[in-house]
Amino acid sequence: MEIGALADWAEAGAELLAVCVALFMPYYTAYKAKKHRQRNLQLVLQRLVQAVLEGQPDSLKTLDIFLKISFLSNEDANNDELLLTGNQVVALYADQTLSAAARQARVVQLMAQVQLPVTVKAPTKN
Repeated sequence: MEIGALADWAEAGAELLAVCVALFMPYYTAYKAKKHRQRNLQLVLQRLVQAVLEGQPDSLKTLDIFLKISFLSNEDANNDELLLTGNQVVALYADQTLSAAARQARVVQLMAQVQLPVTVKAPTKN
């Protein structure tokens, strides 16, 4: 019984490998793109919330607009918690009954729940 030349077997193995790569490469690139979008959302949310905590002008409005646009273009259920946390931060700043210290403490707590650290800078003495 003859099993064929070694070159034929090597060619068949290479073809099988090429087919596997061609079939699974789109799934892998989509997975990497999804992770990249989630990382970008985390970074931007963290920076915008930090700007709100620092009291930078128009930072709350920018955060609100960013969240609305991100919510409309969101296709990943894993990003829902980040977007809801951002909306809770905006709602906290809309609530005028809270003191500034309580509001800042609650924002830091909310961001810690989604593992995005933000800091509140202590007021400087003049």
